Amino acid sequence: MKRHRILSLDGGGAWALIEVRALINLYGLDARGHDVLATFDLAAANSGGSLVLGGLLMDLTLAELLELFLDRARRESIFAAPGIWPGRYAATGKLAGLRAVLGEWDRPLPEIGSRPGRRGRRLPHLLFCAYDVPAQRGALFRSDLNAPAAAFEPPPRRPSASLAEAIHASSNAPVLYFDDAARFGGGTYWDGAIAGWNCPAAVAAVEALAYGWRPGEIALLSLGTATVAERQKPLAPPSEDMGLKLRRLGAEAGYLLRAILKEPPNGAPLHAHIMLGGRLPPTPAEPVEDGPVVRMNPAVPLANADPPHAVLAALDMDAVADRDVALIARLADRWIANQVPNEPVRANRLGACEIGHATLAGAVAAWQRLAPPR
Repeated sequence: MKRHRILSLDGGGAWALIEVRALINLYGLDARGHDVLATFDLAAANSGGSLVLGGLLMDLTLAELLELFLDRARRESIFAAPGIWPGRYAATGKLAGLRAVLGEWDRPLPEIGSRPGRRGRRLPHLLFCAYDVPAQRGALFRSDLNAPAAAFEPPPRRPSASLAEAIHASSNAPVLYFDDAARFGGGTYWDGAIAGWNCPAAVAAVEALAYGWRPGEIALLSLGTATVAERQKPLAPPSEDMGLKLRRLGAEAGYLLRAILKEPPNGAPLHAHIMLGGRLPPTPAEPVEDGPVVRMNPAVPLANADPPHAVLAALDMDAVADRDVALIARLADRWIANQVPNEPVRANRLGACEIGHATLAGAVAAWQRLAPPR
């Protein structure tokens, strides 16, 4: 059966190197970006995943794309410090860094996506997730300006975002990370995670269904940037003491700011699974392994010793120091070797797989069955 194929890339800052490692595991180090993208009909990304998609559109080899994340100078060109407090990084510096990395590929999205790539094979429709700050709602940057799911644009049509601008908006994590919103073309944007799109699998499925693609003819590959289990952090009860009030307010603000980046990552793959006609398990003992969504994402349990769970849990999404990136790379090594669990599409409270695959090997085999090489 011919299937329409979707690539969904989660946000996660420097942790997105895990997505590159997943692609290398599927296609090999020497595979070029356009050859990978030519196997998909739609590619959706947020934040760190947008950086991965940008590298694929540059037609880098996957080895070269991985080096963008491993090279400290390249990382620091994106995470440009210092920003204005409380932001750690300068938003304007990030856009300049993106333009420098993309070079000739910093063109309007319609000139890049949905067009023949360098070897004549058609590239997918592109979808970058962001949040429109003044409108207080999600914003999608598309290569197909006439996509059925898009609202009609009244004349005169606004200029399309360039690739650097779309990535800039999509990767502009708020307040604690970048010191300002992404500003270009008269718009003001934050990271798409604020719209609930840190994992864009569900919004990509909606886009595909709007094209008229039939649910039974769609396969979606969802790549993540690691889910690290967290011990519960109880919130202090209300108090009349002003010091306690301020500490509670600070804790709540921290929870909320990070919640938009740590929204349940397997919620969107599950929603996509159901929208695309995936079966639900009849009993806990009968997991569904043949669904239309394949999720590949390390799921680090509390007991993980290599790399140590506590060390990984302490790393933020903006891990730019060499030692931190080395830890993320080590996690990817262990996951690819099936020594760290894979996050399924749905698991129960104890982590048992109900939909999807508990190991990366199982997920790879499922994807190869669902979407064999074209």
